[in-house]
Amino acid sequence: MTEPHHEIEPKYISYILDNPWKISQGEWRLTDEKDKEVTLLFIMERLRMTDSDGYSKLWKTESDEPIAILGGFKVGERKYETFFVASKHMEDHALRLSFDMRQILREQAPRHKGCTCGLYSESEHPSQISWFRFLGFNYMPQGNIGNTRYFEYVSPMVSKTKLG
Repeated sequence: MTEPHHEIEPKYISYILDNPWKISQGEWRLTDEKDKEVTLLFIMERLRMTDSDGYSKLWKTESDEPIAILGGFKVGERKYETFFVASKHMEDHALRLSFDMRQILREQAPRHKGCTCGLYSESEHPSQISWFRFLGFNYMPQGNIGNTRYFEYVSPMVSKTKLG
């Protein structure tokens, strides 16, 4: 169901941008072909950044249509950022993908002890904060930029008492 980033071809990104989930359409400002071209290049660059010390996943339907792409990449010492873009198929797969994303974050956390992963969102979805909380992110209003809300996931440090 998920694939590593080197399997995420531009055709999958283009499909998502041409058939966006209503929330992705607003967040990624997909109003015309020029916006889609710029966003395609932006996402491809973010995926390239996942090559070194990052992660990415592509979810597809059983008929091989892309549902969503998730990626995380290093932006500084102990600091990562993540991105997410989804197609119209997200409506039918939101619950399953939400559990998968939460599991991915939990799996990545031990590999990135003490690091933070930031996420900026402009979504107007009424459940935005509770959804990010479900995934493990905390809302950090001090990081907001204009209408863009900032959320952060903190990978816990391993305590010496837990090491035995």
